[in-house]
Amino acid sequence: MKRKLFMLCLAGMLLYTNPAFATPFPDKTDNVVQDQDNYLKAENTAQFIESIKDLPGEYKVVVVESTSPEASSADLYAQTLYDNFNLPDNAIMVVLDYNTEELGVYAGPEFQEKGATLEMLHDKISSYYVPFRNQKQYLNGIQTFLQEVHRELERVQNKPAQPEQADAAKETEEVKAKSFLGEIPWWIYGIGAVFAILSIALVYAMIRRRSIFSQVDDVEDWKDELVEKIHVIEVEKPLRRSSGMTEVRYHHIADKKENLLRIKIPDVEMMILDAEEACDRFRFSLAIGMLEEAREALTQIEQELAELKEDTTKVAVTKQENKAAIPEIGKMVEQVERRLSDMRLDYGLSFHELKSTLDEVEGMRTLVKKSRAAGDDVHAYETTMKAQKMLEGIVQALEQVPGMVDRVKKEMPREFKQLEEGIEQARRDGFDISLDGLDNAMLQAKQLMNAAGNGLEEGNLEIVKTHVKAFEVLIEATYQGLEEAVLAKQQAAAAAVAAAEASRPRELVETVEAARLRELVAAEEEARVRELAESEEARLRALVEAEEAARLRELAEAEEAARLRELAEAEEAARLRELAEAEEAAHLRELAEAEEAARLRNLAEAEEAARLRELAEAEELARLREQAKAEEARRLLEQDTISQAEREGLLREQSFAQVDQNVPTPAVPGAAEDRSEDEEEYELVMPKRAEVPIQEEEAVEEANTLYIETEDDALDEMERISNTLIRLRQQIKRSYLPGIPDHLKFMFEEVVQTLARIKAIMERHRYDLEEVAILLQDASNQLDETERVTERVISTCQLAEGAIQYTNRYRRQNRQVNELLTLAEQSFRQLAFAEAYQLAEDARLVIEGASPQEEETGWLLRRKKKG
Repeated sequence: MKRKLFMLCLAGMLLYTNPAFATPFPDKTDNVVQDQDNYLKAENTAQFIESIKDLPGEYKVVVVESTSPEASSADLYAQTLYDNFNLPDNAIMVVLDYNTEELGVYAGPEFQEKGATLEMLHDKISSYYVPFRNQKQYLNGIQTFLQEVHRELERVQNKPAQPEQADAAKETEEVKAKSFLGEIPWWIYGIGAVFAILSIALVYAMIRRRSIFSQVDDVEDWKDELVEKIHVIEVEKPLRRSSGMTEVRYHHIADKKENLLRIKIPDVEMMILDAEEACDRFRFSLAIGMLEEAREALTQIEQELAELKEDTTKVAVTKQENKAAIPEIGKMVEQVERRLSDMRLDYGLSFHELKSTLDEVEGMRTLVKKSRAAGDDVHAYETTMKAQKMLEGIVQALEQVPGMVDRVKKEMPREFKQLEEGIEQARRDGFDISLDGLDNAMLQAKQLMNAAGNGLEEGNLEIVKTHVKAFEVLIEATYQGLEEAVLAKQQAAAAAVAAAEASRPRELVETVEAARLRELVAAEEEARVRELAESEEARLRALVEAEEAARLRELAEAEEAARLRELAEAEEAARLRELAEAEEAAHLRELAEAEEAARLRNLAEAEEAARLRELAEAEELARLREQAKAEEARRLLEQDTISQAEREGLLREQSFAQVDQNVPTPAVPGAAEDRSEDEEEYELVMPKRAEVPIQEEEAVEEANTLYIETEDDALDEMERISNTLIRLRQQIKRSYLPGIPDHLKFMFEEVVQTLARIKAIMERHRYDLEEVAILLQDASNQLDETERVTERVISTCQLAEGAIQYTNRYRRQNRQVNELLTLAEQSFRQLAFAEAYQLAEDARLVIEGASPQEEETGWLLRRKKKG
């Protein structure tokens, strides 16, 4: 018994360590015998169903491959399956384990009440099922088992109960169970505890592993999302259409994108793979660390991706914004310049600062045009925005000019005059006023007024505002000092009157005291006025110093701005100088290439002339040789010493020589009638020279510069471009091309779109003629390139068609020629005319038995076709 229990524990451990062999519970069907894998025969199943129809209750037979590991025994599997199928109480579930041939049975509550205990069912199985199982008759054994169970239940119901025997049997079973549990040794419990600990550890490891794998899936989804976002960024197409600094920026963006896709993303993928490998080895801390590194790397990639999107959007948006912003800047400059001129005439002021700022904006416009010509759209956009801000500042200053002029030219002199009059009136009224303080205040006010006028003359409104504010403060302080002096005098007079009225009876006695007090009051009043004047003077001195400091600061800022402007102009001049040097180098390189091409062309022409000269000499030599042969043949024919066969051969050779030389000779009578129709004829042909494959010209000729001075010039140029486009399309139609290549269509559409843009700009009420001139120059260059490509396509198509037709009659004689012509026809249908022409020329060389390197320049003798 101990050995069996030990073996059961070991078997349970083995089953737990191999969960991959688990068989899931089958789904419930309406069949009495449920055999999904068809282990049993269909006819045996039908007989079984017919035989148990008469038995009371419901029966369900399920055949499975194995009952483990879902249940430790077939009976427990049957009980679980009974609950899953939700069978009624009067049902019996029978499970057949096909691998072990064991039978598991579970009876419903009604059958259990009737006496269908597990022990009775096992007895019936061992008695009635096992013999049929040994003969592989499973359904017959199950049928016999169920019939015997039904008979046993009927017999138990008909038999009277014996409670005493049942109690005795029950006590015996309890004693056996206690003795069985008492006989289990301690090491079995130890093995069970170890098994339980291992099970718990394994379950924890599996749970932890699953959670880490879910984190791995999240990181991988994040990585895939970033890869999709990176692929969405389009760089190649704008790069092909850009030039200059814009092309450099697109190259920089493409390098960033390539760095993300080829370096950063693979590093993250390797981190994910390392994390999965560590998780498979149950090194969870290492896997979590790798995942954290992958998340940090993905966060950095996300930041770089945001910067990449920002750069791409900036380059793309600046190119679009320039098209709208540059004309608006031109219009705005014209409006501001006209308004500034009107104000200078109206007010008689120079506005030197505003004029210099406007000149600086004009310089920025020139710089923008140069930047656009060099392809630096971003620099052009930044300069345009800076110019726009400066123009907005000028506009705001011009809006403030009328108010400032009124304030400086009218209000400030009027306030100054009122102050002078007030001081003069105070003097005439006999007020004791400090003349030194008032003179200083008036001098400072006059200086501030003159400084404000000078600032207004220069057009520096900030300085004007500062001087006006200081003037207002100074006037207010002076008035306040005058008011205090008047109030002090009034208070002193009132006190003197009150004292006189109170002390009139004692006037004589207190005369000396009154005089002394009057002197003290006057001294105090004078001291107080002096203190007020000194404080006012100190305050005005502080204002003047603050104003001087502000002016010095503004001068320093102006000098710094001028220095920065000079540095920017120097950098711009250096950059333009570099661009000019690059253009000069490119021009020299193009000239060198053109000279090299001319030299090669001269060499090719010299070689062609030499070859033609040699060919003419060879033809002349062959003609002389043929004439000599003809003379010799004629001499032999005149003699009678040759046979008839030799005579016919000489006549045939003579006829060939006459045909080749195109010289009529007298025919011998009877010779033409003797020639048979089956004789073969030959002809001399000169093989075609393999022409150099047409290649696209890499060097583009310098475009003619257009001079657009008026609107009529622009309209004439647009009409010329439209007529040229119509002529090219008619030329393509007359050439009967099989189709128009896509690149040629794109070039036509590009020219048409440029014309549409020019037309839309010229339909505006006001537009920039310089912008129209730039667009017309672009359209003219595009038209020249389109015309060259059109002529090249037409000539290449005609050459390819002629070469294919020439070699088509030999395609049945040579398989290689047939394959080459098939490829040439396919290329011709796909509008690749240059490739089709090259393939047809290769086929011709195969026909004539020559290679491109060993092609002969002489004549060939070929068999002449009949008919």
